[in-house]
Amino acid sequence: MSFLHSLLAMANAEWNFFGNDIGRKDKILNGKNKEAVEPYSSRVADYWLSIGASEYKKLVSKYAKSKGRLDGTTKLAWSAAFVSYCMQQAGAGNKFPYSSGHATWIVQSINNRKNNKLKASLVGYKLGEEVLRVGDLIGRPRGADAKLSYEQAPAKGWFTSHTDIVVEIDKTRKKAFVIGGNVGQSVSKSEVSIDGDGHLNDAEGWFVHIRNNIEFPNVADVGDPTTAQVG
Repeated sequence: MSFLHSLLAMANAEWNFFGNDIGRKDKILNGKNKEAVEPYSSRVADYWLSIGASEYKKLVSKYAKSKGRLDGTTKLAWSAAFVSYCMQQAGAGNKFPYSSGHATWIVQSINNRKNNKLKASLVGYKLGEEVLRVGDLIGRPRGADAKLSYEQAPAKGWFTSHTDIVVEIDKTRKKAFVIGGNVGQSVSKSEVSIDGDGHLNDAEGWFVHIRNNIEFPNVADVGDPTTAQVG
């Protein structure tokens, strides 16, 4: 199995665990955000463990000192922890910069593009430069940083942001499907628009297409990743 197939299987497995939620509207169970209800809250706790011990301890001390762990009840966005978990469990090893914030890999990937390191594990392209492939990430700034541009991101360094994992591409319908964590307080699948060739052209604030070049060593060809469908 290739790394990309492993990543897609992991993202889809987590989406299945959360009940195959669709869209970005909040998911509520028993009057609470879905992320705060078991068994989902403890699953979010698992995601947090992927970010690295030092960063994890600092966040627990700041946001969850009395509880002693980060989980779905913690008032802290866990979407980057979700991506980190999927990458870790899929076997990315030291090829992915696990973090509590998407800006970590957004900035790294854009810098790789600017420095022409096109074979790096993650390369951040402007929208329209390359066609989407399954296993890629798409990213956008949010909150107070929502107006940040692709060009401004490296100098900004740390900013509030979000990335989703591309899991399906349908050029005929000009749609791609992505899975993200902390989307509607759950793990949800959403659709974004692409052109007929497969370039992301969605108008919802996306500003970077991150090519995922991570591979296992000595893997066989897995076919055309620009048309694959998983889950």
